Amino acid sequence: MKKFATTGLLALTLVLSTSASAFAAVYPDNEPNNRRDDANIFHVADGNQINGKLDRDNGDQQDYFKFTPTVDQKVRFQIAYSKANKQEFKLILGSNETTLTKDYFDVNLVAGREYTFKVEGHSYDLDNNNFNYSVYTYVLPN
Repeated sequence: MKKFATTGLLALTLVLSTSASAFAAVYPDNEPNNRRDDANIFHVADGNQINGKLDRDNGDQQDYFKFTPTVDQKVRFQIAYSKANKQEFKLILGSNETTLTKDYFDVNLVAGREYTFKVEGHSYDLDNNNFNYSVYTYVLPN
């Protein structure tokens, strides 16, 4: 009985000490979200991910997402996509074009404030017709 209790306590300790990123969520790009008013809800946490697709031929050249953090934290938003044939997508926080970077931006988030960001296509790989992207969030040390 003592051995069972010790084993159970050890297992519980391991479960509780597991990193929060082990419970990361994946969010789909739900259309329509091509306008700020139609932004998809996203929850920022370490390791969370959005999987989406832009489609220039069908008028889907940008996707909007919004979130309200529950704690103050510094977060990196990073985009991944095929760069074949000089395809280029951008991440933009709000309407702030200064966050327009190659693949990521870092931001100090304030709890309770609503934020909006978008993924925007600037040039497309029409030969391969691959307009898929993923956005990842990572909590950074302050």
